[in-house]
Amino acid sequence: MAILVFGGMGHVGSWIAHDLLEAGEEVVIFDLGARGLAGRGLDYLEPYADRLSFEDVDILDTHTLFERMRAWEGRIDAVIFGVAVIAGPTFRLRPFRNIQVNTVGMINVLEMCRILGVPKFVNLSSGAVYGTASGGQTEETPAVASDLYGATKIANETLASQYGNTYDIDVRHARLYFVYGPGKLPSTMHVLYQAMFGPLQGLSDVAAASGGDQGLDWTHVRDTAQGVVHLLRAPAEVARGEAFNISCGVSTPHQTIVDTVTDLLGRDSGMTLGAGRFFERGAPLDIAKSVQGLGFAPRFTDIRDGLADYHDWLKSVGQAG
Repeated sequence: MAILVFGGMGHVGSWIAHDLLEAGEEVVIFDLGARGLAGRGLDYLEPYADRLSFEDVDILDTHTLFERMRAWEGRIDAVIFGVAVIAGPTFRLRPFRNIQVNTVGMINVLEMCRILGVPKFVNLSSGAVYGTASGGQTEETPAVASDLYGATKIANETLASQYGNTYDIDVRHARLYFVYGPGKLPSTMHVLYQAMFGPLQGLSDVAAASGGDQGLDWTHVRDTAQGVVHLLRAPAEVARGEAFNISCGVSTPHQTIVDTVTDLLGRDSGMTLGAGRFFERGAPLDIAKSVQGLGFAPRFTDIRDGLADYHDWLKSVGQAG
């Protein structure tokens, strides 16, 4: 039996795949361009290659999606859906395409789950469902979209839940937040991420126009993956139909991250953050429901520990500054 991880070549998805493989599961990564590990920089998956399969699928190509999921019919324990165009200032530049990927793509996968009788579906949602609500958002905080990305996540939760109710699929939602850490090079990310984490890779003199007056719930990717796997494995009476905040649960000022990186490296890399907020989000998320209901225990609640681990990974792949 296998677990299908959609978006498994991505940052969060690859670590979810890692943790499942480490626990002895068979994993199938469904992702656009998923043809193997060569040249992908996902060194942490390589020890488990014998239990890892790849399906190169565009989730908007319904015919190919059905053919490739049907190849696993009768052997699918669960689907974890993590394909998404991530939040950020560029989401609004191609709204139709991005909404298609985030929401229509999820519906396509859910429809295949219905046809093939897949029993469990874990939707990787986001704290963006809370919009600009101030920190301490619980799962009972009303969902109010403050941007198009957040709107796709609210829509996805509603649609997935109704698929679950109508077709007897055990649907669960993981509300993730701002993720950093091994598996992602700072140089490939948006300017705020580069300004905060970039010196770990050797970047210097990056100026973010805003974000200096903000702190967010930056969560180490290993903690994010751990929380999702806990949600997948939770008993139905605890998790079926439910949403859970999966984050660090601690708000860290962005300038503190810049200063901590400087201290960790022993040098100033010339990073600057302009005034104001980079993301219109509140932080931190309240993770009490996940801690109590799922046994979720984030390891990297101290940003310094998380940054050190991130730097160690960059060293291991020859990308450290």
